[in-house]
Amino acid sequence: MWSITKELKVPLVTQITQIEDIPYTVSYVVRKRQQVDNINELPEEKRPPELMIWDGSVDELNEWINNTLSGKRKSTADIVIDNVEG
Repeated sequence: MWSITKELKVPLVTQITQIEDIPYTVSYVVRKRQQVDNINELPEEKRPPELMIWDGSVDELNEWINNTLSGKRKSTADIVIDNVEG
């Protein structure tokens, strides 16, 4: 992740010496990009719905992937995504 962050060539990032000093927004974008790339490696029929990828929790994504890969896949109608901000 450190090398990817440095490759972004954001001036603030080049002044950072430790990974803990990376602003949350930069590290979030890097982690989210890695997550989306990993999900895109799955066959299309096994990928979670787009709304879940972007608005779902980590637990919901993990449950989806575990159920899909174990053969216990639920239909998308069984998944509830709470759209409450807070």
